[in-house]
Amino acid sequence: MTQRLTGIVVLLALATAASQAASQPSEQVTVTSTRQGGPPQGLPQIVGDFPGLQGANTRPMEAGGGLIVGRVVDGVEASGVSGAIVTLTLAGFTPLRVQADSDGRFAFRGLPKGSFSISTSRHGYVDGAAGRTRPGGPGRSVTLTDDQRMGDVDIPMWRFAAITGIVLDENNEPLVGVQVRVLRRDYVAGRRRLTMGATDTTDDRGHYRVSALQAGEYIVAVPIVQRQSPPDQLMAGLRDGAMAGVAGAGGNVTMMAVRVEATATATAGAPIVISSADGAAPPAGTTDDGLPLTYQTTFHTGAVSAARATPIVLSHGEERTGIDFTMVPVRAVSISGTVTGPDGPASNVQLQLVPADAEDVISPIETATTSSDSDGHFTFAMVPAGQYTLRGLRQARGGGENFSFTSSEGNTTMMVRTTVAIERGAPAAPLPEAPTVWAEMPIGVGARDLADVGISLRPGLTVSGSVVFNGSAAQPTPEQRANLSISLEPADGRTAGLMALVRGRVDANGTFTTMGVPAGKYILRVSGAPQGWTLRDALHTGRDITSTAIELDGEGATGVVLTFDDRATELNGTVRESGGNADAKASVIVFPTDPQLWIDTGSQPRRLRQVRAGQDGRFTVGGLPTGDYYVIAVEDAAIAAWQAPEFLNELARAAAQVRIGDGETRTQNLTTVKGGR
Repeated sequence: MTQRLTGIVVLLALATAASQAASQPSEQVTVTSTRQGGPPQGLPQIVGDFPGLQGANTRPMEAGGGLIVGRVVDGVEASGVSGAIVTLTLAGFTPLRVQADSDGRFAFRGLPKGSFSISTSRHGYVDGAAGRTRPGGPGRSVTLTDDQRMGDVDIPMWRFAAITGIVLDENNEPLVGVQVRVLRRDYVAGRRRLTMGATDTTDDRGHYRVSALQAGEYIVAVPIVQRQSPPDQLMAGLRDGAMAGVAGAGGNVTMMAVRVEATATATAGAPIVISSADGAAPPAGTTDDGLPLTYQTTFHTGAVSAARATPIVLSHGEERTGIDFTMVPVRAVSISGTVTGPDGPASNVQLQLVPADAEDVISPIETATTSSDSDGHFTFAMVPAGQYTLRGLRQARGGGENFSFTSSEGNTTMMVRTTVAIERGAPAAPLPEAPTVWAEMPIGVGARDLADVGISLRPGLTVSGSVVFNGSAAQPTPEQRANLSISLEPADGRTAGLMALVRGRVDANGTFTTMGVPAGKYILRVSGAPQGWTLRDALHTGRDITSTAIELDGEGATGVVLTFDDRATELNGTVRESGGNADAKASVIVFPTDPQLWIDTGSQPRRLRQVRAGQDGRFTVGGLPTGDYYVIAVEDAAIAAWQAPEFLNELARAAAQVRIGDGETRTQNLTTVKGGR
């Protein structure tokens, strides 16, 4: 029986421990759910307090004389959105929820004073928020004083777009159960990239429909990935972190609460289920002389690489039909060989074959994946001709897991039980003793099988140094320092399934070491700063590697000084229209005057910020690293791709310049520039 792992679904339980986890644990797992769905039938007009949004530190909202009346409207047609669910949130209180009427109108009565967040959801629409001017853009809180009545809160929502079509084989017969994936063209780390989007699986007629798409530019693909992971290899691979390679390489990872077993030491044994989530490669038959055939990843219209694909531009609510595929089988060959590490043959190494021209894709759609066996042997069984990059990785994981497998009718399910610390102040998990090892090499595939391919693994590269807290505040305790999480993120924002599952930690003596990573350019990421302290910089040879990429090649980096300050920087001011009135529809963009800091700074650059002006036109940007910046106010609706270097270059011509020093607060008042120019 052939068994394939064609994706990942992870069910991770933390429900029973929710009350303990709510106190900001030292090591926590965030359980998220992305869904699209409408309100239940018969939902009453006023839902009020409801347990689904309660937390351990919330209480029923206090009564007051405030009133918020508004309307949920279509962002294009301005008509009312019937039946939208409207949620009102005030920090520290249980949220309230109502359902909009047939014209989109809603009201919240008896409110206390405060700053409220209002969000909306409805089947077929992008989620909305008060103050939002574009899909997915930032919202703005609604502030009430005592007994204030506000009657003009309009919340726009934009209809989802969709792409439909049919997938046929070479005989114009439907291909059933194959995955169709949509990739969105966007800007990541200052470069135009393709990010993985929604998927669908063809039905018994070969039809698919990918919905829940925002307006934008897309590439559509039928990804064909050959996966060979026998159960014993897969289990061992997960122990060594191979799951990071599978999940990061285009597979779907979903988390939801199912069960937890808390102990007196505040740990939770959480069963994880791993099963198929993406379409299996369909059989393609053989040639007349009995040689194997396979289908290969195909992009609209018939291209075999994303760079040659025909893009599709969708508008709000558009349904693009006729995006059809005819899949043509090609000759398949096998690639086999041995993986060798520093200590000899290397087992349980996750291997990927990625097309050499997949540079624009954040998470490349790999052609094939496999794992090395106990003797270091590996085989890619069904590979089309082409130029590839062969990547290998074995990363150790922290903590302990127990594994079990079940298999039925070709479907494989894995049960994993892991331990997660959920107690505040609990000691941080140590780094794994086993080192990270990796390999990357080009490989060309022609018409013949490749045998005896040798893959030599190299030790992972680390960044290490010391942590310093400068300021008059009390120094953090060793336990607080241990809660710092330090990791390395690829500077160009791309992933190749090589992301660490365990992050670096700070020792009691104030030194740190990251997990090992393959060679490349990285940005140092730090989270979990003790209360009252703000990250200032991480200096290596005079450069701040939280903002400027560090290149790791032959060896890692040592001597990094990671500095925190008890005085955070702040840039504030007021945005006004040309006529002098406060502009509540503006966004403020802050970015470095040095264009080199606009690109290759990771997916969340520290020095590039965008915030909405408040109802009174005021804005605040906190925690900026010291340096020279441009700052400009623009119409929020005009900045969908605001991190694009060409857009920033235009903004720089009209922007004000400010310099921010250590712990400094600067005020810069602005006049909105229409259209961002």
